[in-house]
Amino acid sequence: MAINRFECVLSAILHEDPEVVPQIIGFTTEMARAKLMPILERRAGRVLRGESHGRRSGRTEAAKRLEKALRWAELLDVFIISAGGGGFRTVRTARGGGMWRTVEWETGAVWRVGTVRNVWAREYIKYPVESEDDLDRLELPDPDDAERYEGVEEAIKYIRERGFFPSCSINGFFSGVWYFIRGPLHKILRDIYAKRSFFAELIRRVGEFNLKAEKNLLERGAMMIGWVDDLGYNKGPFMSPKLYEELILPWHKRAIDLAHKYGAFVNMHSHGNINAILPFLVNAGLDVLNPIGPSDNMDLAEIKEKYGDDLCLQGGLSKHIGFMTLDELKSHLVDVIGKGSPGGGFILSSEGELPYEMKPVNFRLFVELSRKYRRNPTRLSALLR
Repeated sequence: MAINRFECVLSAILHEDPEVVPQIIGFTTEMARAKLMPILERRAGRVLRGESHGRRSGRTEAAKRLEKALRWAELLDVFIISAGGGGFRTVRTARGGGMWRTVEWETGAVWRVGTVRNVWAREYIKYPVESEDDLDRLELPDPDDAERYEGVEEAIKYIRERGFFPSCSINGFFSGVWYFIRGPLHKILRDIYAKRSFFAELIRRVGEFNLKAEKNLLERGAMMIGWVDDLGYNKGPFMSPKLYEELILPWHKRAIDLAHKYGAFVNMHSHGNINAILPFLVNAGLDVLNPIGPSDNMDLAEIKEKYGDDLCLQGGLSKHIGFMTLDELKSHLVDVIGKGSPGGGFILSSEGELPYEMKPVNFRLFVELSRKYRRNPTRLSALLR
């Protein structure tokens, strides 16, 4: 009998014991995907790859990309699929030298992105708000423009029909200011401490945009709203808990409340050791937090013990899994699933995805063992004893 991934995700978020522990996994770069995915595609053979060929002739490019994402998700055993988003968009991309390209965003921010040592990287070249005087000239796009959400409703329905859980995204609130408006990070942090009213206005601009975009997604049937707000590094948050509570938490709370009003869930991404602000997020009603990274000193067992009844934890896997030996990889999987899965409230994921350097044999073992251990708690319990 086929596993219904949608039901498993729903059970995990509701802190029930799902039939199978959900998983989200991907690749650090397109180079890594191009190297490793053909291994699974060859194994699946023509039957799986042929499922989508010949379907719906005349499909849009977006529909073709979604179909490909679903095929890859079946191969990798991924449970949650993006159905689109309402965040800021790119308006221009230009190729640079080597693997680099320049990306311009509709806010006016300009990035240089590429691959460094087989890892995706970005450099911030330009921001629309370089000084307080620039704030009056800042123009954000219209978050209520229906064109921004074209195809989202159909994608949500299709993903759900295929048995996966659809997710939609908005900008981060803190990271939205950092990535697209004001940055770099040291300048943002200086603003928080020395120009608090200025930062409050910056996050208000992004926050109001985000809430309108979120409402548009929810009205089109979004079941999960996600955003990226990298709030710390491996020693702690970027700002004091008091400043987080004053400046950022109110926006997180409004976004969470809005999603709950529509019966949807919220999944927030934040790298860094953010243990100090977890009580705020739990009290605000956050449903899912990722990536619970061991390299950031986010201890899965400890967080599960403290907050596991209220917060679904997504993550646990080290960013170094691509460099582990076969024995280390097996032991790590057993350890993480054993700590995270009891009682539900857990989605297996990585703090750093699968890198280009991962050996094909290790990749195959990871996929096989992850399927086995997430479906066979009795076998896993025997390995843990």
